[in-house]
Amino acid sequence: MSETKTKTQNNKSQVQKSECAKKGITPKRCLTESIAVNIVCGLLFLIFGYVAIMSIFQTSVIDPTNYSSEVILFQDDLSVINIFCLAIFTVILFKINKHTDFFAKVNMKYMEVGLFAFAAIIGLVWVFSVQTIPAADSYNIYETATQAAQGNYNSFHNGSDFYNKDFYSGYSYYNCYPFQLGFVLISEIVYRIFGIDSAMPIQVINVLCVAAAYLGITKITKHMFGRKKIEFIVILALAGCFQPILFCAFTYGNIIGMCCAIWASYFLIRYFQTNKYLLLIPCALLLIVSALSKYNNLIYLVAFVIMLIIHTVKAKKWQSIAFALALCIAVVGSINLVIKSYEARANTELKGGVSQTLYLDMGLNESYMAPGWYNNIALSLYTSNGCNIKPAEQQAWTDINNRLSQMARDPEYAINFFGNKILSQWNEPTYESIWVSKVKTHDTDVQQGLGKAVYDGSTGQFLELYFSFYMMVIFILFTLGIYFMFLYRKTNIVTSLLPLVLLGGFGYHLLFEGKSQYVLTYIVLLLPYAAYALTTILESDYTKVKKVVNKLKEIPDKEPKGFKDTELYNKIFKKKLNK
Repeated sequence: MSETKTKTQNNKSQVQKSECAKKGITPKRCLTESIAVNIVCGLLFLIFGYVAIMSIFQTSVIDPTNYSSEVILFQDDLSVINIFCLAIFTVILFKINKHTDFFAKVNMKYMEVGLFAFAAIIGLVWVFSVQTIPAADSYNIYETATQAAQGNYNSFHNGSDFYNKDFYSGYSYYNCYPFQLGFVLISEIVYRIFGIDSAMPIQVINVLCVAAAYLGITKITKHMFGRKKIEFIVILALAGCFQPILFCAFTYGNIIGMCCAIWASYFLIRYFQTNKYLLLIPCALLLIVSALSKYNNLIYLVAFVIMLIIHTVKAKKWQSIAFALALCIAVVGSINLVIKSYEARANTELKGGVSQTLYLDMGLNESYMAPGWYNNIALSLYTSNGCNIKPAEQQAWTDINNRLSQMARDPEYAINFFGNKILSQWNEPTYESIWVSKVKTHDTDVQQGLGKAVYDGSTGQFLELYFSFYMMVIFILFTLGIYFMFLYRKTNIVTSLLPLVLLGGFGYHLLFEGKSQYVLTYIVLLLPYAAYALTTILESDYTKVKKVVNKLKEIPDKEPKGFKDTELYNKIFKKKLNK
């Protein structure tokens, strides 16, 4: 009898495992995994709960009177209107939800292709309409990459004639920021293929990368939740996420890095679900390109390593810890290899550059833009010490300790500082996607056509209002999505990988240099969980709520004690007098 029982239980567990495998769901959790992922989700619930609530009452905007300087204003919203719009939006969703039988008939492949095409077309129309010319850091990279494509490496040498040389006190830009050489290499390859006359090839690649990143998010959503309805909703949400598309006019590594990091995440998630080691190869290659494109994407590396360690403990897959080590060596080694290669080609030796300690000093100080935004502290400390990092860091640590002491003495100031720093980045709903091209020069006349409409016309005003409402909804739904994941025990290394990246990005820009454009690439990571929350809300039966409503509708049969005025009583409760 006991043997039969045991066999039945084993068969049941095998069936469950096979069903989980089909759906792409991790069948069980270990204690280490449970603790780690629940801490991540708990912190994100608190963080984005705060952002969600504040988004109802406030919006951070770039000061229109001082637009080019990136000065952030904390503008109070008409919260009543926001709440009213949320209520109307909710009612519309519930009405639409009654007619969603078509989900079963929708071909998601066509939806994915449509999303890719939509994002690509909108993006191409935009970048060709405004034809933005690089400036500041992006021009430094453009200048270096186009010159390197012709065998010219003068910009690597101190005292050479390069763009904005006086700002760097005569030192080579790459003595200050050698990590930018990763994107220089990518740009050089592009310009060798498509020519050096314009930065448009990079902008076109940005557009294709946004479209590919959106497709990557839909694939991740599909394998995380295994629900067609959730994937459908996330596709609609991505189709309405225009900020990354507008950001494509910025000739920088943010978008390319975002795309590669998202697809690297996809392959790692599939590895966790299938244990197929070949999936780790594209994961590693894409993460390398991502880190070369944008140095901040080392946050993904840290998140990947943490989850690989947990996977090692959970599944006893020692290959995972080996891959984590190899991934660190490959990513960091590739960045250093690129730097060394340019040193050899330019016949020079570059300094280590501005360190994270200097960026921490910058991020803990005030700025004319917003708390913790760019304030030139890092660069000035570095160049004033002759690009010698040790004395620069000593000064930085002194300043950091003084700032922390000041905040400890005045907790109210510290709360206001970090609270405003958070809101200036995450609650600035355009994420400088319009700003990055509007303040630049252009190869076409932007005083007419689409450029004028977005920069100075009613289209731009509408977009700002739309972005504000869109992000408010996303923040609220993401917070609820994290809560539902915890409530229904869906937190595991698969579903918590992107939240861990989000937490890393949030923490880094909370302490180090902040800007709203820096967090733009994390916004799309919110959408799968927002879609999951929306699906959960729409599919709930609300039995308890209905019971409460029905009780409120019930008319009492007896007059309550002390209620002497029978006529008034009957009026209030709409009771027939002669009953």
